[in-house]
Amino acid sequence: MKKIVTIALLLSAFMAKSQEPTHIHYLPDPDGAEVPHSVDITKMTVNVSFEPQLGKVSGTVNHEFTTLQNNIDTLFFNAPDITILNAQLDGGDIKFYSNAEGVVVRFPKTMLWDEKHTLMIYYTALPKRGIYFIGWNEPENTATPDINYIRKQIWTQGQGTDNRYWIPMYDNLNDKFITETIVNIPAGFKALSNGRKLSQSPNADGSEKWHYTMDKPHAGYLLMLAIGKYDIKESVTKRGTPVRFWYYPEFKDRVEPTSIYTEKMIELLEDATGTAYPWGSYSQVMVQNFLYGAMENTSATVFGDFFTVDKRAFKDRNYMGVNCHELTHQWFGDLITARGGSDHWLQESFATFFPKLFFESLEGEDSYQWNLRGEYRSALAQTEKDNYPVRHTKAGTSRHYPKGSAVLSMLYYQMGKENFTRFVQYYLATNGYKNVETADFQKAIKDKLGMNYDWFFDQWIYRGGEPHFKVTSLSDKQTTSFNIQQTHQVDGHTNYFKMPITFAIYYKDGSITRDTQWVNDIETQTITIANNGKEIAFTLFDEQDRMMKKIEFKKSNAELMEQAAKARYMIDRYDAVVAMKELAVKDKLVFLQSRFALEKHHAIRAEIASQLANQKSLNKWYTLIVMDSKPEVKNAFIGADSTVKDQQTIFELLLKDSSYSVVENAFDKLMKSKDITEASKKAYLTKMKNTVGQNNTIKIKWLEYAIKNNFSDQAALYKQLSTYAGPNYEFRTRTNTANALKRLNYCNSQIAQNLLEAALSYNSRLAGPCVDALKQLMKTTDNETLITNEINKLNTTLSLKDQERLTALGLNTF
Repeated sequence: MKKIVTIALLLSAFMAKSQEPTHIHYLPDPDGAEVPHSVDITKMTVNVSFEPQLGKVSGTVNHEFTTLQNNIDTLFFNAPDITILNAQLDGGDIKFYSNAEGVVVRFPKTMLWDEKHTLMIYYTALPKRGIYFIGWNEPENTATPDINYIRKQIWTQGQGTDNRYWIPMYDNLNDKFITETIVNIPAGFKALSNGRKLSQSPNADGSEKWHYTMDKPHAGYLLMLAIGKYDIKESVTKRGTPVRFWYYPEFKDRVEPTSIYTEKMIELLEDATGTAYPWGSYSQVMVQNFLYGAMENTSATVFGDFFTVDKRAFKDRNYMGVNCHELTHQWFGDLITARGGSDHWLQESFATFFPKLFFESLEGEDSYQWNLRGEYRSALAQTEKDNYPVRHTKAGTSRHYPKGSAVLSMLYYQMGKENFTRFVQYYLATNGYKNVETADFQKAIKDKLGMNYDWFFDQWIYRGGEPHFKVTSLSDKQTTSFNIQQTHQVDGHTNYFKMPITFAIYYKDGSITRDTQWVNDIETQTITIANNGKEIAFTLFDEQDRMMKKIEFKKSNAELMEQAAKARYMIDRYDAVVAMKELAVKDKLVFLQSRFALEKHHAIRAEIASQLANQKSLNKWYTLIVMDSKPEVKNAFIGADSTVKDQQTIFELLLKDSSYSVVENAFDKLMKSKDITEASKKAYLTKMKNTVGQNNTIKIKWLEYAIKNNFSDQAALYKQLSTYAGPNYEFRTRTNTANALKRLNYCNSQIAQNLLEAALSYNSRLAGPCVDALKQLMKTTDNETLITNEINKLNTTLSLKDQERLTALGLNTF
């Protein structure tokens, strides 16, 4: 707390002298212009039915609107490739015409300012985007039940702006309206949409009508549907928010590990933002073959069923981080929505920032520091490729998500928790159910806290790059001087950086001097701190790594060991251990073994396990790694650049691990090793025959090695791989299979058909690996002939667009 007060005082003194422009674009962003619109849509009611085997949508959409401009005689709605059957204004038919992007309706007379009207559009569509029909043309999974088998589902994904492909609508970010959704679906299925469920009733044709409505406005891209066969777990938060988790009936054992802590996350977000959950109830629904990890549709998040895990798989990968990310969007993205693409960071950065706070509440401050370090790494790596600022349509995922989140962490640290929560609450209250831009965020700080952070936004949001520091320290009997150079390239877009930095001097007697001072936006600076004449163990520039940066700060081996043992914060100890990587094992062995036993955070233990791998004399000590509770530690040991010969028994022990990823990686390492006998490899294949793994990962690896080692019936093994590559399975099983087939360089007609079907998938995470597999396989003459023949057959059934897609992918000579 004392440090926060010190930083706040430093900031106040600095900002009193600092007045800079509020809103400057240093890189042109022509795609950031807001889309103009002549009316304000106030409500949209969608009533649809489906022919899922055909991928067809039929229905009506009713728009209630108020005019924003004067003398309007036409109105455009986004509706690419939608067939418009009729349009009615206030109950009467009106003229309309369609173009490639949508439909233009003509009003019978010119409209003036502030008029209110209702427009009904009747339509059909065969959309390729926005709404997805999964499994309706595949056989039922009855003979050999498999939880990874494809399911019959219908679900939507509206972001970026894809709801326009199945609803004629104004489909841009800068208008919000209430939505009402009516869907007619086959009996035996359930439907989820946004808001409150008003009714569920039978239709005369045997189908069922499900009716939902929102009570507050939201952006059109957040409208959602999910239709399938589900059970529902219901719970409630301490403050009374109903929570519903939609899951596959056969996934009962996965419900708790997947939905864990959802209620606590809602409660934490309410506390951290000072704002109650804004949408009444909250639902989550799993779907198959989802395009992304999850999507924060208002009041109803859709997530990929690959995140559903049992207790064993939970250790390797779970839904908690994504769950909290999407929940945060209910405030940042749904309650307030970016006005345009340039301000997309306002949504994703907050949704990445608050999960750090959640994991800190769950696991402690070490977790926060480790997650923050991951964000730094991602942002710095992206700057090696380009130098866009955070506020830019081309900033990309690494800046909208991790870099923006890291910037919020720096702001949170400098302001302190109370100030941050206070202005965020004001920001949400002032802009709730509205559109925002970065200037609104800045203004909220000024209006509520009386602080001017324009300098901060200028260097971290409106400009690109991150600081690179070269630091040295020199001590005498009375003082320690830090020489600080900023070594990054400075141009009109990236300047030198300024920030309050905590300098720490650790003494041999165990005492510490800390001093927070401004590092200014100049090339070279020296900061001198009194050290009381004590013997110094080591020094730190930016203790706890609060500033995003690259840094070169060379230290002696003795200093590194002191830092690795005595630094207050995990991340500073971790950095010291990493810096010891080049030391000979004999010079660090005893020290690192002692640290392994003492360190609580897995990142440091994993680094030590990696550095001490491949030492025959340490086989007894390696059993500590085998018994470690964290898969990250064991996987670091497995992944180290080492031979298997001297640690074969250790890797065999890891085959029994409770983590699927550890078992898979250990199996992979043993089977790849030239030091392992054929007899041993066949013994491993026998042992692992019935191990499946999450999304068949271990089973596919087993099939690959069984083929390579002539284990069992080769034809049967290839047949199983061919099946896994087909449309009856979800995309993770299929992509893992495609990669195995690529490594095996094996193809037959059925495999070629399956991979070609996947290459044309809407899901790029399936299509990409399968296209790569096809191209690799075609490097062999026999495979090229076989695949080309299948392409020629396929061309006779494909639309011209799909033929052109294959050509664009390099798979067609059409």
